[in-house]
This record gives sequence, C-alpha cells and structure tokens, in this order.
Amino acid sequence: GSSYVDLSSNAPSLVRRLETAFTAKGVGMLDAPVSGGVDGAQKGTLSIMCGGRRETYDRVLPVLQAIGTKLFYCGPSGSGAIVKLCNNIMGQAYALIISEALTMGVKAGVDLQTLVDVIGVSTGTSGRMTGHFKDYLFRGNFAPMFSAALSAKDTRLAIELAHEVGVPMAVGELVHQEMQE
Repeated sequence: GSSYVDLSSNAPSLVRRLETAFTAKGVGMLDAPVSGGVDGAQKGTLSIMCGGRRETYDRVLPVLQAIGTKLFYCGPSGSGAIVKLCNNIMGQAYALIISEALTMGVKAGVDLQTLVDVIGVSTGTSGRMTGHFKDYLFRGNFAPMFSAALSAKDTRLAIELAHEVGVPMAVGELVHQEMQE
C-alpha cells in the first residue's frame, strides 16, 4: 500500500522495469521528474511530470503539491520521463540557438538589450509552442504563418551574417540545412 516517487530524470525503459518490480511487491510507483532547478525546489514551485498509475498519482498528490505548483499527470509508467526528456532537449536546443543568435547580433553591431527587448516580444521566442503550435498545428490547421521560401531566405541571410562576423552557429547551420531542403 505504500508509494515510491522517483523525482530523477531517467530512461523510460528503466522506469517501466522499476514500476513492474514495485507493483509486484504491492508498491505504487511514479516516475515524476522535476523541472525548475534549485530555485524552484527552494520555493516549492517545481514542475512535476508524473507517469504511472492514476490512482498512485491521486494518492501522492498532496505530497507533490508541497514541492511543486505545476503538477502534470502525463500517462502510464514512463510518461513523466518522456515528457522530461522532451522538455530538456528542447530547452537545450533553445538555449543554444539563443546564444548563437544573440552573439551574432552583438558582433554585427546591435546592443544586447535591444536584441533581447525586441526578440522577446517577436516571433523568435518560445511562444511558438504555446502560441502558434497550440492555436494552429495542434488543431489541424497547417496553413503557414510565413512562407517557407521567405523563411529559407531569412535563414540563409542570418547564416551569411554569422559567417561575416565570425560567429560559429552549429544549431543555426542545421536550421539552414533544413530550410534549404
């Protein structure tokens, strides 16, 4: 009748094996990796992505609410781990392209604060996930917001600028290759 909650990031296959072993002993298990860092942990505002049996999630929910404010039941065992891995790889890719683009902008002569202020309220932000994808793609509306040809041209121009100012852009080069295709 007890429960085990694994707050670490793990492979979904490992989590599923553990859940099977725990279930055989009558213990409910959740894979519940967290996001929010040390600051979120100290403030009790973590995001917690839970995979496992819904009844286990419901039983431990009050404990989870003590450490997090953004709690998500993601599905069966391994689902929390999958969501966490998707979150982390997207976050890392986004951090890399932000670094590349801002470095290019500064080296090309624009003030960093200006870049941040303008891009922060424009289409070059993570608002695509909560805005465009949610409002269009997730509803089956695949009408482009911007032409592929224009996007490819702009990507090419950005990469040309990076070359001009000597900024290596590994992620940007991959985006350029995809846009050319």
